[in-house]
Amino acid sequence: MEKGTTAKVAKIRPAEASAPDKVTQPQKTTGAKPVERSTKSRHSQKKAASIVALPIDTASKTKKKEAETLLTFRGLRPQQLRRRALALSFALMVLLPSILGATYFLLIASERYASSIGFSVRGMDGTSAGGDFLGALTGLASVGTTTTDSFILMDYLEGREVVEKLSKDVGIVSHFSNDSIDFIYRLDPNLPIEELVNYWQSMITTSFDNTSSIIEVEVQAFTPEMTESIATHVLSYGSELVNTLSQNARRDAVKFAEEEVLRAELRLKIIRRRIKDFRSTESSIDPTKNAEVQIELIAGLEKQLLDTRSRLATLVGTIDESSPTIRQLRKQEEVLIKQILNKRDEISGKNLKHLQQATHGTDRLSSLSALLANYEELVVEQEFAQQAYTAALAGLERSRAEADRQQRYLAVFHPPAKPQDAIYPRRLVNSLILFLGLLAIWALAIVIAYSIRDHLK
Repeated sequence: MEKGTTAKVAKIRPAEASAPDKVTQPQKTTGAKPVERSTKSRHSQKKAASIVALPIDTASKTKKKEAETLLTFRGLRPQQLRRRALALSFALMVLLPSILGATYFLLIASERYASSIGFSVRGMDGTSAGGDFLGALTGLASVGTTTTDSFILMDYLEGREVVEKLSKDVGIVSHFSNDSIDFIYRLDPNLPIEELVNYWQSMITTSFDNTSSIIEVEVQAFTPEMTESIATHVLSYGSELVNTLSQNARRDAVKFAEEEVLRAELRLKIIRRRIKDFRSTESSIDPTKNAEVQIELIAGLEKQLLDTRSRLATLVGTIDESSPTIRQLRKQEEVLIKQILNKRDEISGKNLKHLQQATHGTDRLSSLSALLANYEELVVEQEFAQQAYTAALAGLERSRAEADRQQRYLAVFHPPAKPQDAIYPRRLVNSLILFLGLLAIWALAIVIAYSIRDHLK
């Protein structure tokens, strides 16, 4: 009974074994051997019949794969796939850019030479930004220091004017656009001036020490001779700028004082011209002297009048009134009194109309008191104008001395020199920095991705 059953199973086996092979094809050799070798002994057929349970295992594996596929569609990525994705991202984000960057730095990048310049902006009295303790702490410029001039100079050296001067005097455009320069640092000669300025700012480095007021400038180029030439011209341009700033500051400081001197001088000239016109109009150089003469004349006449009256007093009563001596003294007394009154009228101006008629109707003559008043007014104005002019001149001299004391100059302690070795690019250092930077970025991106994934679960 047992043998018959085995034979029956062996006859059915080929048909049943062919169906599982089409779906999962598990254990091809195990299922095919009983069919191909049907002429073997009964012992081998028993072995083939003992593997009847294989289709059941194949179905379980199919269900397991379907479950894994279902889990994959639900968003749960297998660990092996995640590892491959990490490796691929590491290769694309870190290894490949690092290899390309190292290739550029080690094999392609052109050698760049550098020349350094060290100088300081100082004043004629020795002042500089080094004594500005507040500026060293806050970075702000204080009054009387050269900090502002130093920052102006650094901005100027990186600006457009220096680029235009270097293009004209040295020919930096043709130098930086040479075909021997690598493709990254090679300059396009047709670029606008703004792009040329940006390129120049990448080839020059300026730094300022607030404590010591020292300015360091580093210039880069692709040949030692051109590097030295550019550095020399940059230093000369900086010196010209400092001298120009110093001259402008000096001119601005003295300008107001000079304007005050001009105003005071003009006022003094106007008053002197008025005095000149007064003297020519009144026919009197100094009315004060005329008044003194008139007073002396009146005093002399009064003295003569006193003498005449004393003689009359002596003779009256001793001789007759009709005597010639008495009459002469009386007449002399009247003349003296009349002269004294006329002189006093001239001084006071009461007899001005009579004097004008006596001078044929001309009105050029004025009373002596009016002349004195006008003249004294002009004299006072002249004195004030003279004092103002003197004070303006003194202020101008003080302004010039202060401007000279605040004059700036460029003190160079590290002149440009011709470099011998190219210190740029730093090939190994730049390659290592590039690798570490890309590695840090990749690690940060992975951390962020896993963090988002954990929050989405």
